[in-house]
Amino acid sequence: MDRTLVEAIKNYRSSIVVSRGKVHWLENLPGYVVIIEDVIKGLILYNIEGNDCEIVTLNSDIEGQGIGTALIDLVIVKARDHACKRVWLITSNDNLKAIRYYQRRGFDIKAVHQNAITEARRIKPLIPLAGMDGIPVKHEIEFEFPLENNGCNR
Repeated sequence: MDRTLVEAIKNYRSSIVVSRGKVHWLENLPGYVVIIEDVIKGLILYNIEGNDCEIVTLNSDIEGQGIGTALIDLVIVKARDHACKRVWLITSNDNLKAIRYYQRRGFDIKAVHQNAITEARRIKPLIPLAGMDGIPVKHEIEFEFPLENNGCNR
């Protein structure tokens, strides 16, 4: 794994991410890093299984500069190179900013997994009970970006 990617993961708030009941160990995932003036400003980690590419985590320290979008675009290219049919991701029900963000970038809500985060707390107890704006963190919202027949998309 690239030294810069390892450094970015070390600065992440946890060594694991749980999505759809699966534990992802961040140090085992491929990804990309954005560095500006020798400082890590963005990170995306993904997992390809079969025809699916999951964005496991996306972080950007600078908003409104296109860092997150550029990282997503890199993963979409990688997913196409691997003949994936879709790129998907999970966000929590309290993360209204992310819900808006992904929809503006062509991702559609595929499913709402009721109480999935409540279940994930059994694996990762650090997940807070309440999140942004005091909203209880309970559900996973699954977004997808289909890669087939999407001539109008990226």
